[in-house]
Amino acid sequence: MKKILYALLAFFLVLFVVIYGLIFSSFGNRLIANVAQTKVKELSGLDLNISHFSLSPSFLNLEANLNQIAQLKIEGNLSLLSLGFELDYALSLNKNLAKTLNLNLKENLELNGDIIGSIKDFEAKGRGRVFGSNLNYDTRIYNFSPIALNLDAKNLKIEEILSFLNQAPYASGELNALAKISTKDLKPEGNAIIQLDMSSINYKQIQKDFNLNLPPNSNLKSEILAIIKDNQIHATSQTQNGYLSLTSQKTLYDLTNNTLNTDFKLQIPDLTKLESLTKTKLQGSLGLNGNLIFANNVLDSLNAKLDGLGGEFNAKLKDNHLAVLLNAVRLEKILALAGYGALANGSLNANLNSKGLDFKNFDLKANIDNGKIDSKELKKLTKLEFPQTNFKLNATANALNGKINYNALLASTLLNIKKLNGSYDLNNAELALNTEAFIEDLSKFNSIAGQKLQGEVTLNAKAKLENSNIQSLDANANLAGGTIKANSNGQNLNFDINKLDLAKLFIIAGQPNYASGILNAKGVLTNLDLKKLNGNVSLNAKGVLNHTALSKLLEVKFPNNANYDLNAKANINNSLVNFDTNLNSSLANIPSLKGSFDLNNVALKSTFKLNLNDFSKLGFLLERKLSGKADFDGKFDFNAKGIDALLISENLFEAKLNASLKNNQLQATLNGLNLSSLAKGIDIIDLYQGKANANINYNLLNEKGDIKLDINEGHLKENTITKALQILTLKDVTKEAFNTAHANAHIDKEHIDFNLNMQAPHSHIIIEKGSLNSKNGALNIPFDAKIDRANFKGFITGTSQKPKIKLDAGSVIKSLGKVLGHEATKPAQKASEGLDKLFNKLLKDQ
Repeated sequence: MKKILYALLAFFLVLFVVIYGLIFSSFGNRLIANVAQTKVKELSGLDLNISHFSLSPSFLNLEANLNQIAQLKIEGNLSLLSLGFELDYALSLNKNLAKTLNLNLKENLELNGDIIGSIKDFEAKGRGRVFGSNLNYDTRIYNFSPIALNLDAKNLKIEEILSFLNQAPYASGELNALAKISTKDLKPEGNAIIQLDMSSINYKQIQKDFNLNLPPNSNLKSEILAIIKDNQIHATSQTQNGYLSLTSQKTLYDLTNNTLNTDFKLQIPDLTKLESLTKTKLQGSLGLNGNLIFANNVLDSLNAKLDGLGGEFNAKLKDNHLAVLLNAVRLEKILALAGYGALANGSLNANLNSKGLDFKNFDLKANIDNGKIDSKELKKLTKLEFPQTNFKLNATANALNGKINYNALLASTLLNIKKLNGSYDLNNAELALNTEAFIEDLSKFNSIAGQKLQGEVTLNAKAKLENSNIQSLDANANLAGGTIKANSNGQNLNFDINKLDLAKLFIIAGQPNYASGILNAKGVLTNLDLKKLNGNVSLNAKGVLNHTALSKLLEVKFPNNANYDLNAKANINNSLVNFDTNLNSSLANIPSLKGSFDLNNVALKSTFKLNLNDFSKLGFLLERKLSGKADFDGKFDFNAKGIDALLISENLFEAKLNASLKNNQLQATLNGLNLSSLAKGIDIIDLYQGKANANINYNLLNEKGDIKLDINEGHLKENTITKALQILTLKDVTKEAFNTAHANAHIDKEHIDFNLNMQAPHSHIIIEKGSLNSKNGALNIPFDAKIDRANFKGFITGTSQKPKIKLDAGSVIKSLGKVLGHEATKPAQKASEGLDKLFNKLLKDQ
């Protein structure tokens, strides 16, 4: 037996010697250093370089750097038997090298101090320059938890902390953190202060990065005062800026059971100051106060009261049970808080009791009494003339294991819902609906429609849906003077729309009354999967367009009594709609519009024929007289990349038109354009008899482009301007054939700048830097004309409807002198003073 004990003792002695020699030898030191470097690389991806490592039973010396940025030195005594140590350390971070890790420092970060004690009970001290603060700290760690702390970290720069974390300079200011916590019976005891003074906010940077438009005076000031005793932290706090304050007078955090119990009080005296943040109009004030408890970082209890909405608004949470009570809360104040102003008023009462915050088991009762909708506020929102409306709402709902049963009634002077009940299952998103609704008297919508309405509207519907997919449907409506019937078994959907009055339908849909007439439609959908929709649809509508509503929409004076007749058929296969449509109207006809529309990719491909039999009927669009007619063929494609369109006409003012539109760029050619027909067609002064070829390049988005015009041989037409030239030169310029003529124009919205060069055997007319305003017709056209030996200058002003000519008297006198002799210049000079008046009188008489 003794031999066995001696053998075991010898074995352990040898093992100890081997381990001791392995760990504390130079070989062992290198092995430990290599293992440490490898582990740091694996865990952080950073390179740890240990330049010196010396470990003995009584001493440690370590020098290392991390990514060549942070330098660490540790040196001191060790005691292996007691696991004690007495070490000095120094840590430094170079501000220039830190940038390689996207860390920004204004100055080098340096900390040094000592660590003294044992592995389960030691003190650490340190001092250094950190983020603009002369930092000092002294802490005691017992059983791996801090139980004492002396901290002095004044004037920490917020902007330097943000920069260090590679964040934009969202704010600047100072942060102070002071603590003096000692130990009593191995428990922390003392106090701490944290102060924040955010002196400046970078509003533009926050708007750019977070799309938040903070109100002015958002600079925060905050202070937390804490007393630590008996494993409890008692604290008070206050945070405020220019529009809110948040305070807490009694905050208790229990360190032993990780429980937080605190009161709170939030005050916003003027909600209008938050409008830039919420992007809605707000008014009034708001106050929220109460108490809450967190246990193990989970909300355990809440008791809150909201002031500023009138009446009583309380919420309580206890033992996973939530109760919310609204008693005589003013509806108008809730709407004002939500940004809808005084849209409606009334008294809101509600009582909600829920077991848990997942709302799978709850009871709810709510009602609104004496409700009124303000017609003026509703008009601001909808642009429609609604009558003053009174209403009353009652609703109940209860949930059991995620299945919600609901029931609601609405009585109002416009719309009544006498039945709305069903269920909704939160577990499988299954909805069951049963409703009956009616509008008793459509004449109450006369102010909206802009015309007299009569009759009533009724709706009866039963439906079941699962994940928004129809499982069953049976709906019947007497609507807008007609009927709508729809039924489905979840596989097919049949609908029949018969004799719907469009005027009434627009109003019921809350839209302006764009047209009157009758709508009929029928359809069968044989697959209700929206991604694989199949079926057939046909519809027709015939009536009169409402000039009042369309004038407001188009911002032009739409003609009265414009009629239309629309017919359309569509075949749907795998959500691809192939359609064939024609539209006839008193303004224009589309005898054929064929194509396809991909519902899944929102892509349209179509071809069409367009007949404009009388341009004069479309003059209202350009607010000028038009004349002429033309037929067009074209295509129109639309997808995610944009619009691709083509328009062709064989006879547009006797020209062949070929126009294309792609990426908002319009390119068009007009070959053989009759300039006289064009002038008459768009109602401008008719100056030239001849044909031209035109090239147009125009961007619809920025309304800029260029026009190049090559004019074939032609001549000036007899008009007031040519008559004036004949009086001046004693020559009829309309007899001249201009064999060369070019014009170039640049369009910038309504501003058109152009030049013109026309040459004939005995005449030469040049216009440089002429301008025309297409909106008001204003002219500013300087010209230089040579007719035989006469050479003179002038300019045309006024408008395209009423041009005015002014001549340069000096050039006229000089030219007449060459033609009639110098003796004629004196009477010519006197005569030239009346030429302008003569020309403009001729224009006026014209």
